Amino acid sequence: MTPAWLCWAVGTPVCVCPVPQFIVHEVPGQEMEVELFDKDPDQDDLLGRMKLDFGEVLKARVLEEWFPLQEGGQGRLHLRLEWLTLMSDTSKLDQVLERNRTIVAKPEPPSAAILVVYLDRAEDLPMKKPGKEPNPMVQVSVQDVTRESKVVYNTSAPIWEDAFRFFLHDPMNQDVDIQVKDDPRQSSLGSLSLPLARLLTAPDLTLDQPFQLQHSGPSSRLYMKLVLRVLFFDPPENGGPPPTPPGQPDPLTSTSGTQRPPHASPDPQFGTEHVLRIHLLEAENLIAKDNFFKGMVRGRSDPYVKVRVAGGVFRSRVIKENLNPRWNEVYEVIVDNVPGQDVEFDLFDKDIDKDDFLGRCKVPLRRVLSTRIVDEWLPLEEVKSGRLHVRLERLSPHPSTALLEQVLHTNSLLQPARGEDLAAALLSVFVDRAADLPLRKGSKPPAAFASLAVGTVTAKTKTCSPSTEPVWDEGFSFLIRRPHGESLELQVKEEGGQPLGTLTLPLSQLLATEGLVMDGWVPLARGGPGSQILLRVQLGVLVSQQAEAGAGSVSLDGGDSAPQPSEAPGEEEGGAGGLRQRLLPTDSPPEQTEGPLGRLQLTVWYHGDERKLVAIVHGCRKLRPVSKELPDPYVSLVLLPDRSRSTKRKTSVQKRTLNPDFNERFEWDISLEEASRRKLEAHVKSPLSFMSREKEALGKIHLDLARVDLSEGGTCWYELQDERSSP
Repeated sequence: MTPAWLCWAVGTPVCVCPVPQFIVHEVPGQEMEVELFDKDPDQDDLLGRMKLDFGEVLKARVLEEWFPLQEGGQGRLHLRLEWLTLMSDTSKLDQVLERNRTIVAKPEPPSAAILVVYLDRAEDLPMKKPGKEPNPMVQVSVQDVTRESKVVYNTSAPIWEDAFRFFLHDPMNQDVDIQVKDDPRQSSLGSLSLPLARLLTAPDLTLDQPFQLQHSGPSSRLYMKLVLRVLFFDPPENGGPPPTPPGQPDPLTSTSGTQRPPHASPDPQFGTEHVLRIHLLEAENLIAKDNFFKGMVRGRSDPYVKVRVAGGVFRSRVIKENLNPRWNEVYEVIVDNVPGQDVEFDLFDKDIDKDDFLGRCKVPLRRVLSTRIVDEWLPLEEVKSGRLHVRLERLSPHPSTALLEQVLHTNSLLQPARGEDLAAALLSVFVDRAADLPLRKGSKPPAAFASLAVGTVTAKTKTCSPSTEPVWDEGFSFLIRRPHGESLELQVKEEGGQPLGTLTLPLSQLLATEGLVMDGWVPLARGGPGSQILLRVQLGVLVSQQAEAGAGSVSLDGGDSAPQPSEAPGEEEGGAGGLRQRLLPTDSPPEQTEGPLGRLQLTVWYHGDERKLVAIVHGCRKLRPVSKELPDPYVSLVLLPDRSRSTKRKTSVQKRTLNPDFNERFEWDISLEEASRRKLEAHVKSPLSFMSREKEALGKIHLDLARVDLSEGGTCWYELQDERSSP
């Protein structure tokens, strides 16, 4: 008799579906019975019921069907049932958590594991009144769920022999809390809090031992056995039915009984767009428009640039009084391979009344699309002198997340000081059609359109003639900066603005799909019964030349302090380069001990387009305090041999921590040749007091930049050295 976990979803067309879960045993003849009722103030009316043999679910592993209702007239119930395996190791836990994040369910998300607490006995519990034995009982809690044991009367060594079961959504971040109380629960006999992460490292995910009670007697102990099991969905070899979201109606049949296409049918050109990244770098030898004394004294210009491509216009900032301006700005636009398109640059001198023309140049778009990169000085036309330096790069979408973290890391390094974040992906959405939209005023079909939004960027389809099943056949594309945190918001509306249904699609769901694509019918929330929309949504990661070059190595090779490519103790890195990390160590009261001073994480590289040396201070780990109080650390940088104020940089101060996070970026305007002759020194310090200028030295590192490959932009941990040590 093998216990397993059964998860089932009740499909409803107008709400996010509940996902009940329960344990069953492989005993023949067991049935699941579902009854539907109409809620009334006096007596609820039966709408129908259905039964299902669990043996069918066990055989299929996953079962998704419309089940006819009995004894209540007409009606069907849509269920998806999954037979989950109980695993005694964590090999599939990350996969389970990732899959659960793609399932939208209320009121609770699906469980990733179950916890069984076998409460055996306690010994040497304290007596609250001299000579009077307590009446102990136990409360076991996980988050907001609490179970209570029976009461054992008049003893300090109770035996309960109770068992409790809890559903766990994320065992890596949950605790089990235990309170031993003297009935009637007014006074505490002891307590215990146990992080479930401790169970994840135990053999067979099991702890069977006595636990010392806190806030209790010196020898008070609680005997328990805790067993955790990961809930893993192992689909059948044939894949089973398609993984439609819980609550989705039958995608192939409308309420009128007509057949529907199972997938969207976009134009062959759908999703073939590219992204053009335009680096507007600098200009030189521009003509001077602001002359003085009737031209006897050569003046200056206040230049800016207008960039035109694919129907869009970008405008740079104005550089005051400069004939050799440097903009270092980046623009991005979605383009297709239509012949005859150009990337046009028009330069102007900003004036109070009318801006003066400084010249123009252009690059054929087809040239960029065919060669991938154009990096040139372009002579300005229709003027006597001047040229413009631009770098144009074609980014093609890749249907894989293999390089996504490297792309995000590289984008953060390339990110200019001004402008939007660089795009990491391209989202393409094909809106095919809708079905079973609600009628207008009870009987008239609506004239419907669909509006789409990602962040502040919006688009809309045409408005169809009145119909409950409008066909749009339109495609749209959006630049995505942070795929893990953005969503596609879609609304179907009647002409005039009345909503007919909505859909929210977190892009993190696309990241978990094969090929980063979803194609099929999706239910609309807040629509009519059975309202759906047919979509194809696909994501493509935009891999630049720099991201591609850096994909093979993200460690920094060089420096006087030995780099540490492995993770620092107590940290989790969320991706290559550490820029998207989540570091969650805890600060404990400092103990003044001899040993390592801690570690500092840095990214150092040279930004060739902007001609700047860049350093990113990420954070420190396991700093060693020099006093009894937790320090307020910050990092001071200096570019040697020059110790003047112009080369010094400093992070913000992080209060009372041995594990500060900074993630701050600093720049120096020097050439690559000059940067290679410099040394970078980083000091970790803490102010001694609010009123004092003195600083508490926590450690330093010393990097010889001649030994660092500045073109890679690698991120590394460095061991801190004593301030008194020589470079």
